[in-house]
Amino acid sequence: MKPESTGRKKGYWGKICNVDLSSGSIEMEELEDEIYRKYLSGVGLGAKILWDRMEPGADPMGPDNILGFTTGVLTDTGAAFSGRFTVVAKSPATGGWGDANCGGYFSPFLKKCGIDALFFSGVSEKPVYLFIDEQGAELKDASGLWGKDAVETEDELQAAYGKAARVACIGTSGEKCSFIAGISTDRGRIAARSGLGGVMGSKKLKAVVARGKLRSEVSDKARVKELTRGFRDRLKSRDSLKGILSDWTTSLSGWIAGKGFYLR
Repeated sequence: MKPESTGRKKGYWGKICNVDLSSGSIEMEELEDEIYRKYLSGVGLGAKILWDRMEPGADPMGPDNILGFTTGVLTDTGAAFSGRFTVVAKSPATGGWGDANCGGYFSPFLKKCGIDALFFSGVSEKPVYLFIDEQGAELKDASGLWGKDAVETEDELQAAYGKAARVACIGTSGEKCSFIAGISTDRGRIAARSGLGGVMGSKKLKAVVARGKLRSEVSDKARVKELTRGFRDRLKSRDSLKGILSDWTTSLSGWIAGKGFYLR
């Protein structure tokens, strides 16, 4: 169960962690480079794993649904805007594909554990949370956290594991398997779409605590810095999207709302 460096310098580890909540088993799995070439990481890796491993007709709130937490191929490499994580599963709200993404610190801390993604199958008999670091992963009893809201849960786990740990968790709506429940991190950032907090609750999974210290590497760090610096310079331009939104965001939001559109 111990994730070790693969020697790669491609922005990914080539490893995922599979957790069977029904049996309590935890397994580290190596993936071929070809998967990353085809699907990258994030939502692409999540879609690949769920497509290959879930049976048609799986109940979104049942043991056959797979809940995944995926990082990006550029997460923790120094690249700009690459710190989001994506949660994937079959959505209880639609009965089809479900994904939700969120920023903050959870994604880089998860990737620092030496894996690119976590996938949960099965249903636990009692409330649990997963603790993971670069040494491995362990399921722990969450009975004392069940019934608490997301901020209380995060605060308690943060106090237990220190500032070097980051938490993604559900509150009481997720525990009650609400179809509109999200997954919270950083005391209020939420992966909100598709009812995936309800899926997490159906599995009796209260939280994931990530406390990794490894660092993802790329073969050409200087080039990553150069591209990132150039992108940031363009964003500072008044002709960029940032400049447009700084001047027109309120008007644009009103127009968008009036047209019935929404931004993903």
